[in-house]
Amino acid sequence: MQKLVLFGVRSPLVVDYEETAERLGISEVIGVTTAPPIRMMRRGAVISDQDATAAHPGAPFVACAFNPRRRAELCDRAKQTGLSPSAALIDPTAIVARSSRIGELSYLNAAVVIGGATFIGSNVLINRSTSVGHHCFVFDGASLGPGVTLASNVRVGFGAMIGAGATILPDTKIGDGAIVSAGSLVRKDVPEGAVVSGAPATKQSRLDANRVLLGMGQE
Repeated sequence: MQKLVLFGVRSPLVVDYEETAERLGISEVIGVTTAPPIRMMRRGAVISDQDATAAHPGAPFVACAFNPRRRAELCDRAKQTGLSPSAALIDPTAIVARSSRIGELSYLNAAVVIGGATFIGSNVLINRSTSVGHHCFVFDGASLGPGVTLASNVRVGFGAMIGAGATILPDTKIGDGAIVSAGSLVRKDVPEGAVVSGAPATKQSRLDANRVLLGMGQE
């Protein structure tokens, strides 16, 4: 891949995406903003989504955001502009078992480790230094913060978010749209849409979701 569009460059995560692209030797990196311009990139051009349609039709893109809903919105808008979903963007310092599979539009940041026979869906974000054990499933749109540990046979549901440094013990299921706050220790299944925090993790009010997300880079 010689060209990559980073769609949604207001996110602080864009620097990580950009550095991964640089380490992969991608020669042309274009940032696309869908809001008033703000320069988050270290290098490369930053243009509007309208300009991307004319200047880079069909170019591969990834969406830059931690929040799954925001990332899905960016993907939909990028496709509407005529851009094409990129294959998984995997930092060269990441270690991925040969028996594992990574879906399109997903991003594996620096020093990520993926164990054997693990499935990572599409449009998944796995931030730096996260470890995913063997026989895990991380479904479409999920986000894992930096330093997360998933033990073996963990299932992370569609659009779930796991905060920095959280640990999920073996044979545990994180439900669709659930939120696990930073530093939590999860020992039992988390229901769909629940917010949990603590060690051991316990269920919190949905009103705590914004507090839980602070510091996750949720743009």
